[in-house]
Amino acid sequence: MTVAHYFASDIHLRFDRADRDRRFQAWLSRIRPSDSLVIVGDLCDFWMGSRSSVPVLMRSPSLQALAAFRGAGGSLAIMPGNHDIWMRDRYETLLGARILHEPHEMTVLGRRLRLVHGHLLGARRPWKAIMESQAFFRGFGLLPGSVARPLDEILAWRNNRGLLADEERHLKVYREYAGSLAGTTDLVIIGHVHRPVDDHHANPRLVVLGGWQHRSSYLVINEEGVHFHIENDRAGDSPIAPAIDSDPGLSSP
Repeated sequence: MTVAHYFASDIHLRFDRADRDRRFQAWLSRIRPSDSLVIVGDLCDFWMGSRSSVPVLMRSPSLQALAAFRGAGGSLAIMPGNHDIWMRDRYETLLGARILHEPHEMTVLGRRLRLVHGHLLGARRPWKAIMESQAFFRGFGLLPGSVARPLDEILAWRNNRGLLADEERHLKVYREYAGSLAGTTDLVIIGHVHRPVDDHHANPRLVVLGGWQHRSSYLVINEEGVHFHIENDRAGDSPIAPAIDSDPGLSSP
């Protein structure tokens, strides 16, 4: 049986964004226990991670599906991102996942891969580092909902204001990073930026996996090659920024 290797990132699961859970769970149902899955950061949003107990977390259909996939013998690895860095232990104990530390290098079907989430490559705003601290993660979880929700809205507003410029700044850094790996790496896989990108012509090839807020995007490596897919879904919960598609094999059903 042919084994397929799947990569996705930035699903940002949270209970008040049920569409992400629905789409991700449906996508997981396509992956066989003989396949492998790597989540390249931010499986859960910090809202869900910091404000949910273990029993509550496992009410998520997607997390249940991941645990079932692993229980059936599937290979599951998770690289924590800036939103879920403090959930590493939960991913190990609840999902049976193997935790990856960045940068992570692996060889898949003869291709040399370098994986990073992307937030540590030098393009983020300095104030965002505060949000990645354990103190912020725990403190946010203790806030009453009447305070946490307005704060969450403020943070989302700040992220959306100037989003395109922020993405372009990150993509410039990502391309420079990938270029520095020429000759030692065949494929660089990065998350964090929610706009999917495939620089298939570059050396090495750069794939930015993209987020699941308003569409589903993922990478598959199998014996037939490397395939990057984008599946648009009108039920998403945020405006759609244009994907950067430089791959003739890109799928957008």
